[in-house]
Amino acid sequence: MEEIDFWRKYVFSPEREYWVWPEDYGLKYEEVSFWTSDGILLYGWWIPRGRLTVLFAHGNGGNISHRVDIAAKFFEEGFSVFLFDYRGYGKSKGRPTEKGTYKDAEGAVKYLHGKLGIPLSRIVPVGESMGAAVVVELCTRYIFRAVVIISPALSFLQAMSHLFPKYPLTNKFSRIYDSSKKISKIHFPVLIIHGEKDELVPFAQGKELFRRANPSKAFYRVRGASHNDVYEKGGERLFGHIREFVHQGKSRS
Repeated sequence: MEEIDFWRKYVFSPEREYWVWPEDYGLKYEEVSFWTSDGILLYGWWIPRGRLTVLFAHGNGGNISHRVDIAAKFFEEGFSVFLFDYRGYGKSKGRPTEKGTYKDAEGAVKYLHGKLGIPLSRIVPVGESMGAAVVVELCTRYIFRAVVIISPALSFLQAMSHLFPKYPLTNKFSRIYDSSKKISKIHFPVLIIHGEKDELVPFAQGKELFRRANPSKAFYRVRGASHNDVYEKGGERLFGHIREFVHQGKSRS
């Protein structure tokens, strides 16, 4: 398998069809569309409630319909929620690329801040897995109230090296989704969450990313959780911890 095929196969796994809608969870929402700086039309769901808004960047698979249950949990904690699909996912146009996902997240920020008039100080980016790398990049460009990073890899290269030790990638992939070099550029509160039994991205990578972050930070271990059941294993306590961190902005280790 050529390296570029390897990259395309394992990084992006979009789905076009939506399976669940916010109304299935009793959430009132608005379907929205917005443009990126390079002219791609994206699609999302705006679920208004509280003074603070969670900007949710999902992982590499599926689409926003697979995260409605998560949005409902944040809604229960008093947050407004903005879910958006990267280019090539769901109803969003285009084809996914690393740089494209960065532009997509930035487009979402500009929609919230420019169109809806929400101050950056009231926006909390939350990114899971691949989305964690997307929001780390985003947070090097903007100052938000806080950021929540869930199940993050140090970099794409290190994540793939763990999953496929017999098929090492060359260093030309070293800069792809490399949060390890960017995390220290974030100068507002950072909360990193990781399942201690994560089989896809080792727990140690989340801890190392935490070590490299600036002092205004906290780390939350989800005991017994793997990569895809952090929310289930973390439960109400996890979401309560996120709410407390965001509202109080306390630094913990």
